Amino acid sequence: MKYEDIEKYGVTARGKQELLKYLNGEQLTRKEAMLSKCFECMGGYADGRVDCGVESCPLYSYMPFNPNPVAKRVVSNGQREAFRDRMKKSRAKKAVGG
Repeated sequence: MKYEDIEKYGVTARGKQELLKYLNGEQLTRKEAMLSKCFECMGGYADGRVDCGVESCPLYSYMPFNPNPVAKRVVSNGQREAFRDRMKKSRAKKAVGG
């Protein structure tokens, strides 16, 4: 797919802006990359915003129109604090040169 074709013919759906961003040479997050790949694989959702049904695809559980998406991770406040502490220690260690 070419950039111009995506802009002109691509359905406005999750992944379109991400794919255009990638084609512009910008860096994508992991989630943006997954959305853009689904958009590209589905031909810009030319047949509509529907589930692709390709359960053998490693990205299928993250597919934007999958009726059974991956459950979002629930993180407790205690887990969040522990993560912050680990990150602070890691950054301090790197700053010292260790």
